[in-house]
Amino acid sequence: MERILVPLDGSSLGESILPVAELVARHQKVEIIFLRAVMARPVVLEGEVHEIQMETTGEVMEYLKGITDRFRGKGLAAKWALWHEEPVAAIAKTVKEERVDLIAMATHGRGGLSRLLVGSVAAEVVRETEVPVLLVRERPSSESWSQRRILVALDGEEAAEAVLSVVERFGSPRDSTISLLTVIEPLPSLAQAESSFRVDEMIVLRRDDAERYLEKVAEPLKAKGWRVETQVRFGRVAETIGDFARQAEAGMIAMVTRGRHGLGRFFLGSVAEEVLRRSTIPVLLMKGEER
Repeated sequence: MERILVPLDGSSLGESILPVAELVARHQKVEIIFLRAVMARPVVLEGEVHEIQMETTGEVMEYLKGITDRFRGKGLAAKWALWHEEPVAAIAKTVKEERVDLIAMATHGRGGLSRLLVGSVAAEVVRETEVPVLLVRERPSSESWSQRRILVALDGEEAAEAVLSVVERFGSPRDSTISLLTVIEPLPSLAQAESSFRVDEMIVLRRDDAERYLEKVAEPLKAKGWRVETQVRFGRVAETIGDFARQAEAGMIAMVTRGRHGLGRFFLGSVAEEVLRRSTIPVLLMKGEER
């Protein structure tokens, strides 16, 4: 990992990502790029459409320079970029031109990026870019956010395991624990009625399959020296992920956003949105292959 892109919108809510970005940059010794996407807003005056710039270019440049200088003063490599462009397009172009390895951003803001999550900017960024996206919903302090325990949600498909290569960049085998979690949703009542197995037998079989799968995924991580824990839980996917993250005192949740079933409904079926809404810790999302 060499470069992190941090999109901002000028608001304190948008800056919620800064403590996390600082810790990641310090741990990884990478360069941070602060980005503002400024768009003129159309206003109709006496029947004519006028483009009104809410902030001057000079104001935005001063804002970006101030944050960049603050990070440089802490010994971190940082620079800034200003685009007169729609936010998602500006992010995608910067990722490509600067060869960005990670996008770190807040899910709420005032303008520009203010549609994050609610207005689908976060979903668009995950969908339109090929790099992982680290999202925060509220400001974690530098003292409260850590990478000592990273929760990785897996759904049994190989595509979901791709996020593990990214997770390994955040912590270290010496200081971090990776918790692998698979959530099994209850069978619909119709499926239960038509099954030749009793419900309790089905639960045991599904749990055993999931446990074997997680142990298989854990083996190469353990061989690299990582502390790995595996957990199988039953319940609604997003709710169970959030509950387990709190119980385990995880510092981050990581997951792939697309697949055929299970966690593959992320964004498309609002699972990721629900995880973000429930989570008070950063959530790392990585686009999986189309199914």
